Amino acid sequence: MAELLKTLRVLGPRRAWRLWRGYRLGWVQTIAPFYTTRTLQTLLNVGFFDELQRDGSIDVARFAEAHGLDGQILQSLVDSLYALSILDKRGTSYVLDDKGRVLIEVARGWFDGVYGYEGVYHSLEPLLRKEIVYGRDIYRRPDFVAKGSGEAENWIYFPLAIDLLTQNKRQRVLDLGCGDGTFLRRLCAANPSIRGFGIDVSPAAIADGNKLVAQAGLQDRIQLAVLDINALDKTPAELKDIDAATVFFVLHEILYQSKDALMRLLRSYRAIFPGVPLTVFEVDRPTPEAMRRRPGMAVQYILQHDLSHQKLVSRPEWRALFQEAGFKSIEERNLSFARSVIFTLQ
Repeated sequence: MAELLKTLRVLGPRRAWRLWRGYRLGWVQTIAPFYTTRTLQTLLNVGFFDELQRDGSIDVARFAEAHGLDGQILQSLVDSLYALSILDKRGTSYVLDDKGRVLIEVARGWFDGVYGYEGVYHSLEPLLRKEIVYGRDIYRRPDFVAKGSGEAENWIYFPLAIDLLTQNKRQRVLDLGCGDGTFLRRLCAANPSIRGFGIDVSPAAIADGNKLVAQAGLQDRIQLAVLDINALDKTPAELKDIDAATVFFVLHEILYQSKDALMRLLRSYRAIFPGVPLTVFEVDRPTPEAMRRRPGMAVQYILQHDLSHQKLVSRPEWRALFQEAGFKSIEERNLSFARSVIFTLQ
């Protein structure tokens, strides 16, 4: 304490206060979370937290040897999380602290989703300088984006969709842009009377989805197919006999291609599935002024979408687009707390 007081006398109150504010804003609030995020993502990707959740504790040296990892680096990563009370010690082994349990159980989808955009953020300067172009030289990782979206949406949007479909007694549900079928697995597990159908343009996602469906014992109730939602006219006949459809945060990717592409998709849906309600989950894009008043997750979410060729628009703009596509009935649930909206179109 004596040395601190001596240092403060030399620096003077104004300089000391500026240094403290800079430390809080620069290191604690900005730089430190970057290091922690990358550490958590790395340990997630090598299976450290999966094993920790399964077994309850981990011996770092044994884990490193079993997985062919650098034990010294792993120990340093683990020690940093121990210092932050994300991990705790039980003898020579490590366990999840309460903070760590919340991060892994609730926020894991966000970590996976952000990792999907890591290459984009790493390349911000060459992107800004026009030295590289997104979609030609750099891409997001669709596997991690899909995995992260499924985990994150399972906390809010999937339960809302399941409740809506159950309340309306739907029996055969088609999910457009289903990824690995996470929503359909949740839906069919929650409601044994529903059959699920999903289409996605990614063969890898569908292949992973079929494995997960089989592991869940739902292969008799869920059918997944590789199909671009921009080509709904090629929908297999067995998928056309549905009484409801869902699409989770996909339409903004189509809108970036062009408004005409979105109109073709929506009008094609109306023609192929006449009278079948389409439940759309989308972002309600706030203005920069609204984000400044209440920043939240929207700041980073909108930035990563702007950088990766996706067009987020406001709730009134979505409604106008659906009206232009010819939907006569547009029901709306404004989830303003999450800056998102649920439309049911017919």
